[in-house]
Amino acid sequence: MQRRLKTVALVAVVVAAALVPLFGDPRVTPVTHPLWARMLLRALEMNDAVKASSQASDVFAALSWRDSRAFPADDYLRSDGIVVAEEGGRRTVAAPDGTGEVSYAIAVVQAGDYQLRARLSGDPARPASAEIAPMGGAPALRTFTLVPGAASDWVFAGTAHLDPGAYTASLLLPPGTSLEYVEVAPPCVNPVEPAGGWRPRAVTTGEDVALTSLKALDLEHELAPADSPIEREGASFQLEDAEVPAPGEEPSRTLRGGRHGRRALLVVDLPEAGLYTLSAFVRSGNGQRWRADGCRKAVVCPGAGPGWLPVMTQSFSAGRHTVAVTLTEGAEVERVRLERKKATPSDYVAALRRLGFDPGEGALTRERALEAMRFVRSRRDDLAARLCGDVTEPAGPPPALAPQVAQATAPAGPGPSGVRPVDPGVGGSLLPPQEAASPVTPGVPSS
Repeated sequence: MQRRLKTVALVAVVVAAALVPLFGDPRVTPVTHPLWARMLLRALEMNDAVKASSQASDVFAALSWRDSRAFPADDYLRSDGIVVAEEGGRRTVAAPDGTGEVSYAIAVVQAGDYQLRARLSGDPARPASAEIAPMGGAPALRTFTLVPGAASDWVFAGTAHLDPGAYTASLLLPPGTSLEYVEVAPPCVNPVEPAGGWRPRAVTTGEDVALTSLKALDLEHELAPADSPIEREGASFQLEDAEVPAPGEEPSRTLRGGRHGRRALLVVDLPEAGLYTLSAFVRSGNGQRWRADGCRKAVVCPGAGPGWLPVMTQSFSAGRHTVAVTLTEGAEVERVRLERKKATPSDYVAALRRLGFDPGEGALTRERALEAMRFVRSRRDDLAARLCGDVTEPAGPPPALAPQVAQATAPAGPGPSGVRPVDPGVGGSLLPPQEAASPVTPGVPSS
């Protein structure tokens, strides 16, 4: 009996030794892009989003948002009171008896305005409703009404500001309403991805970790400067409601929100394309909203300042650009700075080392990946502290200031691109194709 046990143990050792060349030692096996992408989402405390993403492409899409997310109706997270059917070769969901509910999982890594629409048909007198809410039962952030037509078509629901986190988009379908697709898209966000994008079979490197970690934590402003910054005073902004100084009073060099808030626009010419950090010396008051070229959005939370704050880091083409700001009561902007950054993969590695983590060189081992995951998680609270939702607009219509956007050129180094619509083959998409350089204002969605 003892001899038999020794034989079994010896066979087990031989088999294990044979399997190591095939599968690798888990302590030193290189980490692929799909595995690191899931680990990064977990480090950002998006476990629910990871569980809802069964394929690597879903995880990549959640991080990059290079395409809008178009969910086939039957690709839901959960449902109640609905049935799946097939109409004209397309799978749909409907509520045959009473009102049905169907929900889809959304992972958001970059804060911004996310647009929702659905392709459905039904009785226009019995509208459907939709809501976007954080996963876990928190109250809905926005609710929408969707009026279907008799024939299947896209219906635009509306826009919700979403901070990083895991969300559900839920639709309540009245009897007789048939749903084919749900689509979610942000007009402009910075994709969280390695240089060259996510690749299913690629091995993760230290440079990949540096690029994705700094982007996910919104820390690209920590990159080294490439040039002397361009600075403008707060008085350089064009005001929606300019105040006339009293006789003998010097015009203020500081942009102030005033009692009822204020909107203003700055036009700036950039001499060279590249990745720029927009910073401002501010007193946040009750909050500030910033928008670059009418598209990329950032929020400065109440209670910040006085002092310099990084507002956003964005790739811009050379030429003329616009920066719009919405100030609440008590908010001020004294100066604005645009600083071009060194943005090669090695520059991201150097910045991450300055922040306290060395991703190493070459292929990433699982042990190093776990350390990187712990580092991202340790900085997650700093990111969350800079998030506070949206800022309320001042009363009245927005300023009629024409944005001036430079001609698009290829971005310098790793940078964002616009969101491409997913074409499910059923009509026009939510967003037109966007150029890969400066943000552009998207067209009005068709309904």
